[in-house]
Amino acid sequence: MNLRKIAEGIKRIATGKKKVVVIVQCRMSSTRLPGKALLPLGGKTVLEWTLAAMKKIEASRYFLAVDEASKDDLEPIAKKCGWDFYAGSLEDVLDRFCNVIRISKADVVVRATADNPFLFYEAAQEMVEEFFEREKTAPADYLTYSGLPHGSGVEMFNAHSLLKAAEETDLSYDHEHVGPALYNHTDRYKCDFIKAPAKYNHPEYRTTIDTKEDYHRALEIVEEISGLEPVEEPYSTEVILRALEIPAVKNPVLLVPSVKKGQGTGHLRRCLSLATENKWDVYIPSDADLPQLNDLVMAAEENGLEPYHLIDSLDDLSYYSVVITDLFKTDSAFASKLSSRATVIAMDEGNEDNDYADYVLDILPSANHDRVVNISAPHLIPRPEKKRSPEQKSTALRNALVVLGGEDPSGLTFPAVLSLCQNEIYVTAIVSQKEEQEKLEKKLPEQFRKFVKFILPVENLKDKLFNYDLVVTHYGFTAFEAASANCAVILLGTTPLHVQLSEDYGFKCLQPSQITASRMKELLEDKESLYMEEQEKDSVTLAEFTGRLSSGNHFMCPICQKSDVSRNKVIARIPERTFRRCNDCGMIYIGWTVKEKQTEYNRAYFFEDYEKQYGKTYLDDFESIKAQCVRRIGQIDFIHRHSGGHRFGKSVTPSVLDIGCAMGPFLSAANDSGWQVFGADISQDAVDYVQKNLNFPAVCTPFPEGNFENEFGVEKFDAVTMWYVIEHFQNLDSVLSKVSELVKKGGVFAFSTPSGSGVSAKFNTRAFFEQSPSDHFSIWELSKVKTVLAKYGFEVSRIVSTGIHPERFPMARKRGIKPGSFMFKLLASYSRMFRLGDTFEIYCRKK
Repeated sequence: MNLRKIAEGIKRIATGKKKVVVIVQCRMSSTRLPGKALLPLGGKTVLEWTLAAMKKIEASRYFLAVDEASKDDLEPIAKKCGWDFYAGSLEDVLDRFCNVIRISKADVVVRATADNPFLFYEAAQEMVEEFFEREKTAPADYLTYSGLPHGSGVEMFNAHSLLKAAEETDLSYDHEHVGPALYNHTDRYKCDFIKAPAKYNHPEYRTTIDTKEDYHRALEIVEEISGLEPVEEPYSTEVILRALEIPAVKNPVLLVPSVKKGQGTGHLRRCLSLATENKWDVYIPSDADLPQLNDLVMAAEENGLEPYHLIDSLDDLSYYSVVITDLFKTDSAFASKLSSRATVIAMDEGNEDNDYADYVLDILPSANHDRVVNISAPHLIPRPEKKRSPEQKSTALRNALVVLGGEDPSGLTFPAVLSLCQNEIYVTAIVSQKEEQEKLEKKLPEQFRKFVKFILPVENLKDKLFNYDLVVTHYGFTAFEAASANCAVILLGTTPLHVQLSEDYGFKCLQPSQITASRMKELLEDKESLYMEEQEKDSVTLAEFTGRLSSGNHFMCPICQKSDVSRNKVIARIPERTFRRCNDCGMIYIGWTVKEKQTEYNRAYFFEDYEKQYGKTYLDDFESIKAQCVRRIGQIDFIHRHSGGHRFGKSVTPSVLDIGCAMGPFLSAANDSGWQVFGADISQDAVDYVQKNLNFPAVCTPFPEGNFENEFGVEKFDAVTMWYVIEHFQNLDSVLSKVSELVKKGGVFAFSTPSGSGVSAKFNTRAFFEQSPSDHFSIWELSKVKTVLAKYGFEVSRIVSTGIHPERFPMARKRGIKPGSFMFKLLASYSRMFRLGDTFEIYCRKK
């Protein structure tokens, strides 16, 4: 290397004559996504997006640097975009950059890769300015912003430093990735990783295109922002960040409908509708044999569903926030496959064993009223906008629509049509295929042909139902839609299950053997029985409801940190959450929950919010809470002083750390009892009160992250306590491991928590789970406490059943037992004796 030229370059920078060159590297031979630079995106290639964004940076020259094998494919694009072009080594990318530096006589290089179409070019320009600002005081050889989305950032080099570094390193990694030639050798080069300004700092996002899933996300972003219009200018940072928050981009969903012959077209129709409205994906396997498949997909595409939303593989589901199944009855092996790879929401699942699903949504009411689902929501069935008027309902039934789904596997269309014609009802019958239409037209007796018209499937049928006095169909969406349109409805029992469902929900139903002119006449003469009471329309649509579910959270067992839904059985389902029991440790925990606003432990939590719930503020309640804490510290003190005496080196003044100390009632009680007290809480308002008003040492820190030895100068404590705190942790394994480290041998760990084995959980189970707060991730049962705590070196010394509520016994509710009565007191004693309180306190000793 010519040291004189390097010196001249450094001198040129120092004197202000700086030549900035932007270099974008590209190759066609990507292993994960070959040819990704030329993939179409918004009317141009991915590479063109990157070049357009980097052209926004002020520079002297702009180079596309590729390998020789990619030259023929990429050089035309460089010229089209007004960029200089260089082709060099495939593996030695550093050599490519050095050659471009020599050709361009660059002083400073801004580097980007061609698979990043959503670059924050404003951040890149600010970074260039920062680079030169630092030249005045502390020049950098390398500089980049940290914290940008993966794929939105660039790097900057002192070009002359890079030339020098290239001669000094023979490491293949340095030569393949360029930047490491500098930042992996900080003993020789000054490398600055600057935290990006807040407006650019979003490390939680990913915008690069390195995989099929990344490309899919890019297509989604462009579709959301620009639709089908060609994109001329690169997106600004603000636009990109806004797109990344759009539900379809942030929480992508895969719909898995039934596409098997004989199971109807309703499942696929519903999924295609949801996919079109919410811009989700639909899984269509290569072996799908539903005859109407292609026609339905083509219709969806005509309605706006982009072809890239159709997926034919389930090999990698990690891209999706959730998979929604609509499968009639999911095969157990397929259910296991899905649940092992993704969060699963099951719609109208016919399999009674639905534990594989994180959430079960019944839209069509089920025959089994006792089956466990999160929500039964017939109000989500789309309602027609147009309805028959009361005057129309009062007239005689003269025309009917016969529609039995896309397939009519039981062949009931013709007998239904014939029985209606014989009663002089004019009939329109929907059939799935042209061939079937012609066949039935020929089969119909001559004398009835004036009554009948066979037609092919009708788009948006639900809003055309009001044109018919009577709708003859099977149990399904059309039945409820027709009833909502104020049509008379007769259902045909295509299966015994459909017969049962029809009768359960108030529809008149004919079994196949009953579809005769005489039986049809009986129903037509009892016209009033064919109408259903009108139900109030819900303001939330199915698309909106499932969209909300798509942002839900899946959780592992807090103790075992495993999430095996095939083994961890569902204990309860409620509209917002699903509870499971861990097969290994027995803990009940939230397995899935809708995304809810997280509790903020600020001043309002202890004052306004607390007062709304309890009628007074936390400080108003301080003395009452402290009275409970006096009893608790008494229990701890007794165990501490009688569990081995001084064998374990107990302190003269014992120490206690209260995790989640709030405003300090327990600290105050323990201090009064002669303990040295320390507190920790995640609420700064609470910690400030403890420090300033009670004068106790306390720290605002999440647990178990806090370093208490640094904060308090205490390595281990004689006791650690958590009062109604332990249930709030998602990872109890790390919490209990940390507690075990903090408690001295022979010391005490005490906590209180709601009871999963109390009177409410035993006798009013559904309400117990419904009322369990969304941030209570674990539900402790007395039968499991000893085993769980033993794993972390604790031996239970005492259990105190609290939250005694005799009025919650079924007997008390049924007989109206009054507080203060003999029976009330007897039930209270019974609760204490058999530990049926709705909360309990655990006191255990470190072995």
